[in-house]
Amino acid sequence: MAVRYTPEFTNVAESPMVQIATAAERMPGSIKLCYGESDLPTPAFICEAAHDAALGGHTFYTHTAGAPELREAIAKKIHELHGVTYDAPEIMGTVGGSMAIYAAIRAGVGRGDNAVIVSPAYAIFSNAVIMAGGEPRPAALAREGARFGLDLDRVRAAIDSRTRMLIVNSPSNPTGWMMTIEDQRALAELAERHDLVILADEVYERLVYDDKPKGLSPHLAPSFARVLPDKDRLIVINSFSKTYNMTGWRLGWAQSGERTIKTMYKAVEFMTSNPAAMVQQAGIVALRDGEPYIAELRAHYAQRRTQVIAALASIPGVSLPHPQGAFYAFPRIEGLADSTSFASTLLADTGLAVAPGVGFGRDGEGYVRVCFASTAATLGDALVRFRDFVTTRGALPSSPGGS
Repeated sequence: MAVRYTPEFTNVAESPMVQIATAAERMPGSIKLCYGESDLPTPAFICEAAHDAALGGHTFYTHTAGAPELREAIAKKIHELHGVTYDAPEIMGTVGGSMAIYAAIRAGVGRGDNAVIVSPAYAIFSNAVIMAGGEPRPAALAREGARFGLDLDRVRAAIDSRTRMLIVNSPSNPTGWMMTIEDQRALAELAERHDLVILADEVYERLVYDDKPKGLSPHLAPSFARVLPDKDRLIVINSFSKTYNMTGWRLGWAQSGERTIKTMYKAVEFMTSNPAAMVQQAGIVALRDGEPYIAELRAHYAQRRTQVIAALASIPGVSLPHPQGAFYAFPRIEGLADSTSFASTLLADTGLAVAPGVGFGRDGEGYVRVCFASTAATLGDALVRFRDFVTTRGALPSSPGGS
């Protein structure tokens, strides 16, 4: 008798990005710019904090939502950065930002509901909606010259009586687009009018480059928490992964109203329970002592951003909306109709792994994502391989196995 699985799981397709990454892992000498992480290690002061915490006895369970001192440290950092007040019961530490996203969507979207997702977007959002029994509805960003921009008409058109959640990631993975405060106010008004919850993924908020949003400190993306006072109508997701190069540590958080946070952590108790205790302590040290490191990291990424913009601009048929934040370039390749086939052939021919744009939804087709959070030498080698491949192949692959 064949094993039967639920449609909520069988309807989740394997990510083409994972397929490319898996192939790249088997290829000696490959350059992996397909992953959403830096090739720099976690800084020593954070590693030492985890070591000291483990030796100091932080090896037991904590509250599902995290130790009180972690939640208080996060609340303090939110106020320091954004001037808004959250209390510890309004914050939940999670096993990575991914768990926070999944728990938030499972709490707010059920069978027969839908969620509107500003896209292209990381596939966790649409797949979490599918696993909740709901329907993901993409609302594509608009190309505005050398940038992407929010298209409010597309967002409005996607909302109907079954919409429960509006999901937006800014600064964006994969596009590097960053919302303005005016964009946030417009979406907040839509949420109020249609009785929606906004899920705001703000994990790249500290990785902002040459734009300073009005009324904000330099190098800080605007947070929805500044414009939406009803905390239960807003769930903000954040993470230590990108800001402190702690991707493998799996520590993130959600902030919302106390009632929403309690609803989420009651369920998460039976999913992952609490983040590792010593990792929580390392997170506290990162929040307390990490500002000089963040400044250095952002400066490094800004240099790599300049490098990738210049290199891609020199390739005929390639256009790049300039990333305002995060650490991705999302170039569009003229004539490209199958980004998965393109990425597969690029890897096979050159050993360079990039993420197919379609892995971020149908609105990403025709693009590829290049992570520039690497060393100058690695990125330079990768960009030479990319340029040579695009300029020498002539016809681009339009179907699997095509050329």
